Amino acid sequence: MDVSHVRQRVQAIADAAPDFEVQHSLEDDLFADVLASIAITSMDDHARALAGAALKAREVNFERACA
Repeated sequence: MDVSHVRQRVQAIADAAPDFEVQHSLEDDLFADVLASIAITSMDDHARALAGAALKAREVNFERACA
């Protein structure tokens, strides 16, 4: 993953308007993918640990008001 891929995905989020549920889902996926990329590829131990820890939030089950 590189910055151009992230920019393309941000544009896809904007293009999904006015469907805010789709936009929300695309945004969640983008954040998780960026964190996963950092957790896997970063040479910085602290950055990898932070990203890996943040990804644990995806394991928490809770109801969302939308998306």
